[in-house]
Amino acid sequence: MHRLALLLAVARPCGALRVASRRAFGAAAAAAAFDPAAARGGEVDDALRSFNGGDYEASLRQWTALTARRPEDALCWGNRGTLELILGSKASTLGAAPTGAARDLLESSVASFSRSVALAASDDALAWNNLGNAQAVLLRWDAAARSYDRSLAAALANERALASIPASNRAQAALELGDAGDAERRAANLVRRDPNFVDGRALLAAIRFERGDRAGAEEAYAALCVPTVTSPNGLSPPKRGLGGSDWCELYSTVDVVVGRWTPRTLDAYARFLASRDAKARVAADTRPFQRF
Repeated sequence: MHRLALLLAVARPCGALRVASRRAFGAAAAAAAFDPAAARGGEVDDALRSFNGGDYEASLRQWTALTARRPEDALCWGNRGTLELILGSKASTLGAAPTGAARDLLESSVASFSRSVALAASDDALAWNNLGNAQAVLLRWDAAARSYDRSLAAALANERALASIPASNRAQAALELGDAGDAERRAANLVRRDPNFVDGRALLAAIRFERGDRAGAEEAYAALCVPTVTSPNGLSPPKRGLGGSDWCELYSTVDVVVGRWTPRTLDAYARFLASRDAKARVAADTRPFQRF
């Protein structure tokens, strides 16, 4: 089952469950840090306590009640959407149209996040990203792509540390929409901007293989195994990157991306890995390669 992979952090006045997808899909991994100073009242405390305790059904009921009492609070709507997204995606398989209660939860999540971004004083990169996630699980790739575009623009303007998340999501949405050329351009831009975003290197390998560029896929994969990353502009000193033998081995199977990547991206990466020589399945040619 392919479900949403979520990184959750609590902050800001309504005790927001701010959600960033490492890619849209994988088992819900809640790592919420409650900031007591951010909460307002016992109801919020209770809702956060339920969430942190893993009782998502109770937390959803509590956030739903809070949206009824605070209909103009963007963060409460975002929190409600987060719980609907977790529960709806848990009952869904990515690539198959959700049905029944799962579909209802995901439709409600789209509505909640839409309300949240409409009420927010400025574009919230995480809220837009998670709206895209809910739309993606519903297989609405055009709508998801637009939401990821808004998320990326907001992140680049205000929260650059988050920009790689919607950038990766947007590249994969392009692949689902049948535009592999656009997907490659976006993935290449992603690793130029953030050479330490290891997932982006594997993503670029998958997309290049999908386009029939075996050599380019191997080059991108080799970058996973290089422990030092040269500055994209060639002017700054090399920086210690996230590549190396551990990452090289980790990404030598699809397990690391199963549940986190979209269907076409996952399929392309699985075929790329299967096409490689068994003896080279973990190792890669780490001789000097062209910067992306």
